[in-house]
Amino acid sequence: MNASPAWWTALRAELAPVLPRLRVALYASGGSAYHHAALVAQWGGVPEPLTTAQIQAGDLAGYDVLVMPGGGLLGMGGLLAPLGEEGSRMIRDWVAGGGMYIGSCAGAYLPANVPASFAGQHPAIVPLHLLDVPLANGADGGLGGLDSPGVGVLHATVSAPAHWLTKSLPPHFEVMHYNGPCFTPMHGSDVTAVTRVEGTGTAFTPWERSLPGTTPTLVDTLIETRAANVVAGAFGEGTVVLFGSHPEFGFDALQLGWGEAARLFGNALLHQAGRKRSLPCEATGAALTVDLADVADALTTASERFQRLSTITPELSGAPVFLGQTAPDLWRAALSEAATLSADTATYLTSLTSVPSACAAWIDSPAAPEQDYGFVGLRQLAAQILGLLDQAEEHLRSPPPPVTSPYGDWDRHPYHLLASSYLSAAGLTAAASLAAGTLGTLAGTDRLPPHPMFQEERP
Repeated sequence: MNASPAWWTALRAELAPVLPRLRVALYASGGSAYHHAALVAQWGGVPEPLTTAQIQAGDLAGYDVLVMPGGGLLGMGGLLAPLGEEGSRMIRDWVAGGGMYIGSCAGAYLPANVPASFAGQHPAIVPLHLLDVPLANGADGGLGGLDSPGVGVLHATVSAPAHWLTKSLPPHFEVMHYNGPCFTPMHGSDVTAVTRVEGTGTAFTPWERSLPGTTPTLVDTLIETRAANVVAGAFGEGTVVLFGSHPEFGFDALQLGWGEAARLFGNALLHQAGRKRSLPCEATGAALTVDLADVADALTTASERFQRLSTITPELSGAPVFLGQTAPDLWRAALSEAATLSADTATYLTSLTSVPSACAAWIDSPAAPEQDYGFVGLRQLAAQILGLLDQAEEHLRSPPPPVTSPYGDWDRHPYHLLASSYLSAAGLTAAASLAAGTLGTLAGTDRLPPHPMFQEERP
């Protein structure tokens, strides 16, 4: 486990006194907010999953921040479907009254100027138009309303050094990008281009190079046109922060190991802490005795299966390239890390014997019908991991389907089911490790989380 870097120590010292008084809601009905949750807990706050049913019941009124994460398999549409127009209107009114909306990737797409074709297909997005900012990569087709620049580590530069989001951020930094939006704020607009895309490195794969091809890359156009990957602006009395990239993601094969980009998320929370309106939430209540042996056993089984599969190189010719790694390299890296991570998470969970009763959902929380990923408890995550392993091993018995698009045949190709993204079995293992670490932190354990904490230095 890496020693805490100076930027982390300084940021946590700023956040720890104020974050316990800030109520932070994580959108639970789609996408994946486990990275955000782990950061909030590590910085001294209490992350609270909030479902669309709770939003529609008016519960959002008690919060200061709503985090809308990156999407599941259905992307932006999967986030919107359970929300409906009424839920979107309630978010809009809450922001206008002083709330802070923080969107990452798909969650950052929703409040921008989206293509009319997307709004026509997803009318629930119309009330969520919070910032008058054009998308640099909006599309009628693409990934359901978006052309992807690619997946991997972008080089970004600070465009607004005096902005509160960039406090103590170095002028040039790395950030993980995962297909998400970029923006072109209009001259004279109230929307600030906070950081912009500056370049790429070896750990980035342009969308057009995920499969063999020689067409010009969108990411080069975004660099040339100085497109923003982070923007912010006001809506009524509230604040809207759009992270087209993922400052909450880490940098390894499973998006673990935070870097300085995480300060963007921390700075957003710091800003809202100075404007807070709600009563604090504490992870307290009666202590709940827990027995997580079944979850630990499931993760131990997953570890053994990941380890065995990591030594097998299936037929991956034609499989897409992500994160600057060939499909065989990413297969081995993701499955090897998942094997270690699931074993470490199993060990960590056996040490937790009691948690605050308010944290019960982190252990057992089934998905709502038709939920596109989203928040579930550790028991459900373990079951999902084993289910994806089952599907992948079944499909390994026959040749993989031909690859016609980077995410084609997601539910049949072993590479996608096991390794290629944060929605794969390996990716959900990272989510389980983050959820376990969050639960342990909220329970007051002094043990280090079971996942890597900080970015490894690259030569």
